[in-house]
Amino acid sequence: MKIVLIIFILFINSAFAEKIILESGDKKVTLIELYTSQGCSSCPPADRWLSSLKNKEGVFKTFIPLAFHITYWDFIGWKDVFANKLNDNRQRNYSKKVWNKNSVYTPQFIVDTKEYRQWFQGQPFPRLKSTYAGNLKAILDDDKILEVAYFNKNIKDKDVLVNTAILGFDYKIDIKKGENKSKVLEHDFVVLEHIQKNAKIKNNHLNFSNKLHKCKKEKDKKYALVVWLSDKNYKQLQAVGNYLY
Repeated sequence: MKIVLIIFILFINSAFAEKIILESGDKKVTLIELYTSQGCSSCPPADRWLSSLKNKEGVFKTFIPLAFHITYWDFIGWKDVFANKLNDNRQRNYSKKVWNKNSVYTPQFIVDTKEYRQWFQGQPFPRLKSTYAGNLKAILDDDKILEVAYFNKNIKDKDVLVNTAILGFDYKIDIKKGENKSKVLEHDFVVLEHIQKNAKIKNNHLNFSNKLHKCKKEKDKKYALVVWLSDKNYKQLQAVGNYLY
């Protein structure tokens, strides 16, 4: 099964004609990253747990889940329809550049650039830090221009990465081969596309703009826009996101 992934879904429907404004506030909004694969027999419980966060208080306000599907298990019988080698690279960069390790695995949770192994030990949700992180604001207008503004009183000048992602929800994938053969896997918070751009905080402020592409909305699916800032070592500074209604 092949799903056509979209580079930033800016819907044609009239419901999306008005500006979309997302604002984090000053408190930290934490990313909960899951690295997963439809070819991995150990991953479905982690996928189900991530999906359950749709109903947890604070989603998109104090935390944002992200499911990065990787390609390196594709060879064992089933090619993950959401997998992207850029996701492989992101996970390997955490391992090599941040933790000085040489291996990766699935499922793997990462919270604030740290491995979250407590999930495997029965602690199902991380303790989030409610600390000052600066205010991040993203405005998407009807001309598909994304404007990003950030203020942090504690960061005067800094090179950063502006990350923009579209998440997809409500997928049910019938697995025909591999370790999960004959299972129907459900997925939410799927990173359909992730684009990373260099930017700079100057005098405590960042202003950034990017032109996004226009694509069709896949029927009966829900989507979300997420923007986050990180330093060159992937340490997350602040994040903002919400569903695209």
